[in-house]
Amino acid sequence: MTRREQRTGKSGENVAASRLRALGICMVERIGTPVKIVPGRAPIWGEKVSGDFRGILPGGRSVLVECKTVEHNLRWSDFREHQPKALTEHAMYGGLSLVVWVHSSGAYVLDWLHLTNLLLFAPGISIAPELARELDIESL
Repeated sequence: MTRREQRTGKSGENVAASRLRALGICMVERIGTPVKIVPGRAPIWGEKVSGDFRGILPGGRSVLVECKTVEHNLRWSDFREHQPKALTEHAMYGGLSLVVWVHSSGAYVLDWLHLTNLLLFAPGISIAPELARELDIESL
C-alpha cells in the first residue's frame, strides 16, 4: 500500500468515525492492526483484526465496522479474505455489522447482513453509489 493510499484510507476512516458517532454509536474506536517495526526491515504484521472500528449501541449491542475508501463501485474484491467472514460471524452472534463506504459522492453506512442476505452484495456483484445512497442507514 502506498503512502498516498494510506493517507486516503486514514482520511476516509476519520469521515467514517464521524458518521458512526452521528448515528448514535457510542465508544467508536479504531481497531489497531498489530505491527512490529524493526529498523531496516519490512514491517512484521501480526494477527488479522475483525474490522476497522468497534462501538456499542445504547442498550449494549456490539457494533463492528469495516471501512472502505474507494472511488469505483464497492466490490467484494475490495475486502480482504477474512473480512466478510468476520462481519458475518459478528452479526450471527447478534452484533450489528456495518460497512462504511467513503466515496466522493458521500459516506454510506450499510448493514452487512442486509446486503448479503438479500444478495445485493456478493462475489461478482458490486454496489454503485446510487444503490448505496438508497441502502444507507440514516438512523439506528
